[in-house]
Amino acid sequence: MKEKLKKIYSHSLAILKEVGILLRHEEILKILKENGVKIEDKTAFFSPDQIETWVSKAPQIFTFKARNPIYDAVIGGSHRQFASGYGCPRVYEMDGTSRESTLKDYVRFAQLVHQSPYFNINGGILAQPCDVPANLSHLIMVYSALQASDKCLMGLPGNQEQMTQLMEMAAIVFGGKKQLAKHPRILTMISTLSPLQMDNMALSSILVSARLNQPLIMSPAPGAGTTGPIDMAGNLAMATAEALAGIAVAQVIRPGTPVLFGIHCFGADLRTCNIAIGSPAYSLQAKYTAALARMLNLPSRCGGATTDALCASPQSGYESMFSLVNACQNGSNLIVHSSGVLDSFAAISYEKFIMDQEMLDMVQYYFNDLEVTDDSLNLDLIKDVGPGGQFLTHMDTLKKCRTHSWNPLVGVRGNISPKKALEKYYENIKAKMKDMFAAYKKPEIDPDIHKDLDEYMIQQGVPEEILDSVQNFITFKGE
Repeated sequence: MKEKLKKIYSHSLAILKEVGILLRHEEILKILKENGVKIEDKTAFFSPDQIETWVSKAPQIFTFKARNPIYDAVIGGSHRQFASGYGCPRVYEMDGTSRESTLKDYVRFAQLVHQSPYFNINGGILAQPCDVPANLSHLIMVYSALQASDKCLMGLPGNQEQMTQLMEMAAIVFGGKKQLAKHPRILTMISTLSPLQMDNMALSSILVSARLNQPLIMSPAPGAGTTGPIDMAGNLAMATAEALAGIAVAQVIRPGTPVLFGIHCFGADLRTCNIAIGSPAYSLQAKYTAALARMLNLPSRCGGATTDALCASPQSGYESMFSLVNACQNGSNLIVHSSGVLDSFAAISYEKFIMDQEMLDMVQYYFNDLEVTDDSLNLDLIKDVGPGGQFLTHMDTLKKCRTHSWNPLVGVRGNISPKKALEKYYENIKAKMKDMFAAYKKPEIDPDIHKDLDEYMIQQGVPEEILDSVQNFITFKGE
């Protein structure tokens, strides 16, 4: 594999040198030109030395700081973090109906993420709310995440004004811009426009975030045969070139800016020209993404419980588990889309979210591995039971039965009619979700910070009734 990685990487450098990347941002083009990058019209041509010099300035590992320090997340090295679904504009119900996401959905998913023991990161575009003004939705989503949770904060990209607003909100919460710049506090995912373009929004997001030392995920997402070459090696090389260009830009702006190598190469269904995220082609390219990141001494990111299934179903189960295990097996540091995603990122599902919690529990148990010590081998116990004995009623089993066995959260086992098993499974999902909402408690936030956030939102044009709605959704305990 090492030789394959070197070849993919060398081709990515050749792409940046010989083909270049179109950057639609005058200020960044000017900064790059001042730092010796060849610029022709709006296309930047990076030399291999320039890329390698700037990429080497990014940290191999960093600590993502939460409002509540118990949720601080180390990203990089051998550490693994999960994040929920991201970017979904619709909600799919178990009965097959589909609807646009609302602000209430956003808040409820933020609550579920807060309750989940598998996530230290909350926010981002959990469910794109259609019932708030589009030009204010970035503010409303981040405000909702800050109100509903005190975990690490996922932000979202925007133009320069929007990104400045989000950083100003984060500064209110974390003690001002100087304090904000001391630690990674708000993580932004940067999407390129494959092939080989970055628009003003992506570059503005890099510019504003890097100036304040805030972390970035460089996330080119070409589909093999649609927005990228159909050969996966070529697709990976082109995506790597796009990611390296974004990382270089961030390091030119502020050396040491935390970045994740997060290329997100898809397969494609060329019968429909849709991306295929449940395909083994996606997981295979994710395997190389993690390996390339290690070669570059960068933290990695890939997708988690990804699926093309249109409903929570056997297909969504096997595709999601395959992708999730692959991400963990290959040492990805941040695994996004780990709960709730359906239909190639087009939708999020409450039921799928709970099903994926079961998967996360299983993979955590598996990758924690088993303990092999004199105590766990327990020769004295085996001697005591002896040939032909039984362990079920032994005191050792009785002492450990609640801590040493894995049991499903919602899966169905035991003495039940097969005809009723599926019905019971869905009942368990609903019960688990109800329990999570019932157990949710709004994390405390300093009253002065809360007041300053509200005042800032109103100054930016967010109607006060929307702020009230967020609070009502957070405190609502019904279905």
